Amino acid sequence: MGLRVAAAIDFGTHGSGFAWCAVNEGEEPADRRIDFFDQWKDQPVSYPKNLSALLLDDDGRVLEWGYAARRARANKVKGRFESGFKTWLKPDAEEGGTPEEAKALVAAYLRELRNRALLSITGGGFHPDDVRWCLTVPAIWDDAERNLMRQAAEEAGFPAGRERLILVTEPEAAAVYCAVDQGAGIGGDATVPTLVVDCGGGTVDIAGYRDRGDGTLEELGTPVGGKQGSDYINRRFERELARRIGPEAYRALQEREHELLALLDGFEGAKTSFRVDSDEPVRVQLSFAAGNTITRHGGLERLASSQNGVDDEIVLTADVMRTLFEGTVDPLVRQVVTQARALLADREPGEPLRIVVVGGFAQSLYVRSRLTEDVTREFGERVRVVIPPSPARAVLAGAVHYACRPEIVHSRRARSSYGAAVALPRKLFDRGEVAGLPVQRGANGRAFRLGHLQVFVRAGDSVRVGSEWRLALRPVDAADTRLLVAVYSSPDAGLKTVNSPGAQWTGEVVVDLSGPLGERDEDPVVEVTFRFGGTEIEVSARNPAGGVYSTVLNFRSEPEPEQPADAPPGPAADRLPGR
Repeated sequence: MGLRVAAAIDFGTHGSGFAWCAVNEGEEPADRRIDFFDQWKDQPVSYPKNLSALLLDDDGRVLEWGYAARRARANKVKGRFESGFKTWLKPDAEEGGTPEEAKALVAAYLRELRNRALLSITGGGFHPDDVRWCLTVPAIWDDAERNLMRQAAEEAGFPAGRERLILVTEPEAAAVYCAVDQGAGIGGDATVPTLVVDCGGGTVDIAGYRDRGDGTLEELGTPVGGKQGSDYINRRFERELARRIGPEAYRALQEREHELLALLDGFEGAKTSFRVDSDEPVRVQLSFAAGNTITRHGGLERLASSQNGVDDEIVLTADVMRTLFEGTVDPLVRQVVTQARALLADREPGEPLRIVVVGGFAQSLYVRSRLTEDVTREFGERVRVVIPPSPARAVLAGAVHYACRPEIVHSRRARSSYGAAVALPRKLFDRGEVAGLPVQRGANGRAFRLGHLQVFVRAGDSVRVGSEWRLALRPVDAADTRLLVAVYSSPDAGLKTVNSPGAQWTGEVVVDLSGPLGERDEDPVVEVTFRFGGTEIEVSARNPAGGVYSTVLNFRSEPEPEQPADAPPGPAADRLPGR
């Protein structure tokens, strides 16, 4: 059955949503009618994203999800409340759980989001098998986190085939939106390089793109980003609130969570409308119930003394508000300026650049004005800052367009170098860095150096989508029943051996050599093909019997295992990799 529906899932640290459209052959992208869902249970305001939160029972079953989970928790419904678990997928997360714990929670949340999306899609007369899904991921994620996200999506019920479930980075989706959607409002020449700044609740992604003139996009430079989302401003507000009313009163508000939630929602609305040049204080009203709670725990007098006698609202002066913002916005603006400078350095003198700011945080007037002022001061009229009319919908809309036509992205930049570990004859490689590698003998007595890497992609390379690198390998021992190819990666473009700076074991490819292969008189040659340029690395292997195995690289998050002293030295390279 052909593609009839393109659907996008934008799963974020703070909020997540979906959008979809019917696919009509020959239809222009600008004519696609994208359906956004913005009516979530217990949401404070209409918004295209639900809260990324779960309330689970003791057995891990979902009791409520999204804003409804937050409301149920505030109403003392028994259960385990989880939020912000997307960030746990990265092993170096500063707080929260492990990647495996995160995967289970992400799968549980995505299952609910998928079911809600299917209600809308099937309600339009379509079948679930009509849908190609596009799942967004941060551009700064490594391959292992993207692989975990795919696994979680498949556990949630999304299709396993790569024709039916594709991934796209969040700024790339926004770039697609700007390139094809007239509603993006970016105006001007479509071929002007664009720096996309995707400002979310937890993280910010920054990546550059250029329309090649044929309607396809080329990624410029390596994406960067960090933990500079709007949630960190909310955390500073909570710390300020705790300081003003005292720890005991603040703990009491946390226990009566619906009262604290009302305060946080009030701050959220005020935060969006605060400007750089604002002189007026921001006022967050205290409900009668919250005021009583604070009073009973000795916090009202303390609050009044910190606010010139005001005790019925939280008064944040303009200077205090700027302090809450600056810890997040300052590094964000510096990073944007740095990336813009790097892109301009590779362009012709006087060539313009466009900075498009998207994401929920892009609705903040403070973020908009700070970015515009600093960019104008640094680059003058050469660089223009643009905010689409609906910045919170840009990634979702772009992901839908991408699902309709993935080939719109022509090439991407490799974030890391990749190489396959092979055993090479010792006599050929006894110099330089390679000479320090250990030597081991195969079953026939041949001596091999272990740890040499056949590098097929280097960090910073522009890689066309669908590019292939083929590596012909043979087992060191013809009696081997499987061929294991260990893949290493490094952010260093000088990757050469497993001991090179930054080299780490990334994953493995296992090829079955059992059956008729074991009866061959000669060592079987296996061709392993790595396909790059997409958001994931695809792998296929062909054995001498003609069998073809297609998979993705089996990424590992744990450290490289210790090899026993009698371990086989690994595959030997028969020919160098080629395209």
